[in-house]
Amino acid sequence: IIFSEAQPTDLPERASKLKSWSITSSRMGIERTFTFTTFSAAWRFMSLVAEECKAKRHHPSWHNLYNQVSVEWTTHRPKGLSIKDVEMAEFCDRTAEEIGL
Repeated sequence: IIFSEAQPTDLPERASKLKSWSITSSRMGIERTFTFTTFSAAWRFMSLVAEECKAKRHHPSWHNLYNQVSVEWTTHRPKGLSIKDVEMAEFCDRTAEEIGL
């Protein structure tokens, strides 16, 4: 994994705990596809994540197809995986669990 500059020392450890996430081909981000039971659940997930994105001022690259939501987190300035990406991935995991995968 290529980490952004000036990140907390515990970032690699926190990133390694994201077992359901994969490293992107660029090695500068992480990605995961969530599969919900319905389109409505997928949309609810996206809405809740979007609100958190607005609050944190950090946004993913993502795609929705019916009940699936693919999410990619990376930081563009400075390039690489940052604490913001890991925090948002953790938020996505918690939110998906609450909604029900």
